[in-house]
Parts: sequence; C-alpha cells; structure tokens
Amino acid sequence: MKYKYIINPDYECLRKFIEKVPNAFDHEGVLVYDQRNQVRIFKEKGEKIVVKRFHRSLLPQRFDYTFVRPSKAKRAYTYGLKLLELGISTPTPIACIEEYKWGLFRRGYLVSAYCGDPDARVLREEWEKRDDLVEGLAHFLVKMHEKGFLHGDTNLSNFLYHADPAAPGGVSFTTIDINRSHFVENPTKEECLRSLMRLTHVRPAMKKIVARYAELRGWNADECYNFIIDELKAFESRREKKKKIKSAFK
Repeated sequence: MKYKYIINPDYECLRKFIEKVPNAFDHEGVLVYDQRNQVRIFKEKGEKIVVKRFHRSLLPQRFDYTFVRPSKAKRAYTYGLKLLELGISTPTPIACIEEYKWGLFRRGYLVSAYCGDPDARVLREEWEKRDDLVEGLAHFLVKMHEKGFLHGDTNLSNFLYHADPAAPGGVSFTTIDINRSHFVENPTKEECLRSLMRLTHVRPAMKKIVARYAELRGWNADECYNFIIDELKAFESRREKKKKIKSAFK
C-alpha cells in the first residue's frame, strides 16, 4: 500500500501524526460516525482532531480518482481551504491522505480541526420555535450562494451552529461534508434553489427556511418553495425506484 499526503503548511507540526493515520485509524481514537464513511476523533498535542475515512472505492471510481478527477478526500480538503478564503466557516482542513494499491486509488482520508458544535437537525422538530436558527441558517445559505458556493448535500446535519450575539439570529453557522459541492460564478436562481432541495423532508420546516431565504434574496417565497418541493418530490421518487430495484436483486 502506498500513500500520498497533502498537508496544510500551518499544520506541518502534525506530520508524524498524519503519516500514521491509515495504520492507526481502526484501533485508535473514538469512533463517532460509522456508516458508509467513518469518522474518528483523535487527540494530538492536547488538541482534538477529526479524521474522516471515506468508504473504499469501487473499481470504476478507482480509475476515475486516479486518472480523471480528484478524490472525495482531496476535494473536501481543497474546497475547505477555498471556503475559508471566501469567509465561509468550515472546519480547517489539516491534511488529505490518499491510499493507493497496484497504482490505483483505493480510498481517502480527510484530517480536519475539531468542531464540537451541534447540528441543525433540531429544526426538523422545533422549526416553529427556533426562529434564531431559521434566521441564522437563511443568512448563511444566502452568503454561500452569493459567494458562488453550492453545497452538494444541504442536509441540516451538515450545518453546525453556536451562539454568537453579532451574527444574524444570534447564531453562527459552520458547514461540513462539502466534497460533493460546486463553485459557480454567479449561480442562477434555479441553481441556488435546487441546492436547497435536500435541507429536510419535513415540509413545514423546509417552507419556513425557504421563506426567509427567499425574503433575503428578494424572491417570491411561494414560488421558491413550490420549485424546491417539485425538485424534492422528483428526488424522493428516484430514490424509491432505486430502493425497489436493489431489493429486487437481493
């Protein structure tokens, strides 16, 4: 197995830790997320560090990430640096590790600074009384879009927040899981709205967030919400069809 390391110059002091991550991942640190990808929290030099190991790539992806485009880990690393340059909060990328076998990419790791803030999934149930989160999130989404950043998975779990009296709604937001995102110069209204489709499947929560977002953009709230719901329904329909096809072959 061979490894390629891209290390943020500001964190060169962590090189020894970063180089041992692939061998240490399965038996060190604390596992905090375990689905397709895995996330562990390590402690190094008194600081918490987050390491995300992306799932092992299938053969077509291995060729794709070796010869065609950057891996998910590399995209997450470079996108994170670009977001910080744009003034959009995201955990500081520390390093990207790419694992190769027989000359082909196998899987990647993203090493980043720790952020212990809770995520915005609380809005799924408390959308009626958490006007602070709605206000803060709407402003954060507008800021992202106006700076040309379209998040690839705007699930509420990918937006972390903490109290900040100087921020809209008294809440500041940070975004994570950005590897499927896009940077688009002057994104269209449709592109912006389409990117909001996966915020939540809870319609009342979606309507409230979109209404405030549309108001900040000077757009018609009902038109924006209806556009997003049409996109969401189509997405949900495609997902159900995929589930049925997968179950048919089990």
